[in-house]
Amino acid sequence: MNDRDRRRYDVLKRVQVFGDVNAADFAAGSKAVENFGIIDQAIKDLDEAKAGQVSNPDTSKETLLDAVRLDIQNISRTASAIDLTQAGFADSFRPPKAYNPTAIITTADAFLLQLAVKPADDAPTKAAKAALVAQFVAHEMSTTFVATLQNDRQAIIEKDKEIESDSEDRIEYTAIIGPLIQKGIDAVHTLDAIMHNKYGSQPAKMAAWTSASHVERDPDRSGSTPAPAPAPPAK
Repeated sequence: MNDRDRRRYDVLKRVQVFGDVNAADFAAGSKAVENFGIIDQAIKDLDEAKAGQVSNPDTSKETLLDAVRLDIQNISRTASAIDLTQAGFADSFRPPKAYNPTAIITTADAFLLQLAVKPADDAPTKAAKAALVAQFVAHEMSTTFVATLQNDRQAIIEKDKEIESDSEDRIEYTAIIGPLIQKGIDAVHTLDAIMHNKYGSQPAKMAAWTSASHVERDPDRSGSTPAPAPAPPAK
């Protein structure tokens, strides 16, 4: 919700309070009650739309990437140890030069390509992968380290889907805020005519209504300055 919409939302909230405080002044089924009801519903819908603009507070992608980074470091460090007796072993398990998100994901995928058995793998490929995994396990890595890396990598895939979905939802909610605001403000304009008729001879009530329904002007963002007043004529 931008500043302009927020100012108008604040008007709707003030008018809602005014309607609640002065509810006894209006007959059930009257135009005033009808328009206060429109404002109540607009506020409810706007609150739901605002909530939809808030990002999901679940585990951040940064936390998930860090889990994969640790997986990569454990595999690379163990591969370097194996390389001491099997020259060249570590070449296939080099850590990324920089642990940025793209490098972490690319490295994880490369490791899984060599270690994780896929349904399409033939028997020799499965045996070769099992032998690789066994060497890591022999150096006290968990027997489930490949599955752990797979799960951590899948969590990032799911988070990316969630982020994309949240983004689409936020765009959708943002698109409906404007019409909801306008619907409420239209009801305020209708109520303004009613209040002038209802409270024209009650200055205190009229002043309260004017204060509640006042919409602040949008600030001047043009950067222009007012033209100077003309100089008084010379005497």
